[in-house]
Amino acid sequence: MTVTEFKNEFLIHYNAIATNSAPGLDDFEISVFLTKAQLELVKNNYKIDGNKYREGFEGSEKRRVDLRELVKDYKSTQIVTSTSKIHTDSKFFKIPDDVFLIVYEDVTISTTDCYNGNILNVNVKTHDEFIIQIDNPFKKPDQNICWRLDFSKIGNDRVVELINPYTISQYHLRYIMYPPPIIISNFTSSFPGEGLTIDGSAVSQTCVLDKELHREIVDRAVQLALRDYKPANLESKISLDLRNE
Repeated sequence: MTVTEFKNEFLIHYNAIATNSAPGLDDFEISVFLTKAQLELVKNNYKIDGNKYREGFEGSEKRRVDLRELVKDYKSTQIVTSTSKIHTDSKFFKIPDDVFLIVYEDVTISTTDCYNGNILNVNVKTHDEFIIQIDNPFKKPDQNICWRLDFSKIGNDRVVELINPYTISQYHLRYIMYPPPIIISNFTSSFPGEGLTIDGSAVSQTCVLDKELHREIVDRAVQLALRDYKPANLESKISLDLRNE
């Protein structure tokens, strides 16, 4: 859909359901509801228990289609220096700012022995697991496995903390990016001087997801608007949250 089509279909459904007492919505408010609905659908379609068919990411051909436009590949060789290491074998690697959910990752190690160039799988660990397992010689990272701990930012860089005794020459990941907002008009011209943005953006842009999800996004956005403005009228529509395929 184009941004005009998103707006028109939203208003058709909203006006058909809302009563005369429901407030009119401007372009910024409609954009907020569309963007929120989009994010909810991405989360629900990723989780096994987030939709009525209980199909998670890549659980069916439809799930592949639903999220494929958000799947990106990235190879990082940029090590970020920090004194925040949890272990002497820790290395911080920079990752893109738009990473939402990591779905695959590996590392390439560089050594002076026969393991040079080996590609290792990455196991995600909680901090509790790290504490329990790091001194266990049968579970700690080695030439076959690398660990990852989540970390926030170092300076302006989003990073992950990778733990392995060898030098890591490359960190490779596939991830679902955070979906860009749906903005149905340029806020700088529609709302001059107000400085309105959604996720830092004020420029008109449509949905990047596959077109088969667009009307589901519109339907969910209308539900969200009704919930906020006419909660009494939404009581019979709560079950629609599980309607997504």
